[in-house]
Amino acid sequence: MDAPTMDLGCALDMLATQGWFAERSAETRARLGTIAKLRSFTKGDRIYLAGDRPNGMFGLISGSLNISIPRADGEDYTAHRAGAGFWLGDLALFSQGPRLVSVHAAEPTLMVQLPSPELVRLVRDDPRLYADFYALTYQNFRMAFDIISNLAIPSTEKRVADRLVLEAKMRGDQEGWIPLSQAELANMTAVSLPTLKRILRRFVELGLIDHRYARIQVLDRSALVRLCRG
Repeated sequence: MDAPTMDLGCALDMLATQGWFAERSAETRARLGTIAKLRSFTKGDRIYLAGDRPNGMFGLISGSLNISIPRADGEDYTAHRAGAGFWLGDLALFSQGPRLVSVHAAEPTLMVQLPSPELVRLVRDDPRLYADFYALTYQNFRMAFDIISNLAIPSTEKRVADRLVLEAKMRGDQEGWIPLSQAELANMTAVSLPTLKRILRRFVELGLIDHRYARIQVLDRSALVRLCRG
């Protein structure tokens, strides 16, 4: 499938409806918009790899991204499937260090890029902007800690329930759809695929979720939260 296209103005308007960009002042959004560039990707395209030098920040308009962490055995662990409104790339950019994660398009994806030279110049000219980027770094660290906390849950059923709640919350999709296959969710939660299938069947029977090919719908988030805490 071809990469999606869109007018830059429409793309920025969409980003202004959710996530970190929506929480910025109109003045800050306008200033960032002056350096923004549209980037489109097809499924499997590399956005950047762990170890790369930073080339700017990215905001996700449509599609989804696989955020992967390199493991000690040389393989990658896909930690998160990011959806629209998600921003990344701030930590390496402002610390002037290499990328810590690898990011690939999980499907045809449209993004806005804030290139490094222009963004650094904006912040140098107005250091007050640092507070906006600290807010983004805080959000992304909170997400990382949520993922670590999820993997520490001993019960496989509670771990899967918590991860579904976490993914649905981070995507902000009112219909609750999460674009994850069962195999991908099993990998994220460190659960065997047969065990995951059994857990998902029980959740369906309880009316907590529905699932289709390569996607899962959270129907009752509150009940999943209660299950985690029970």
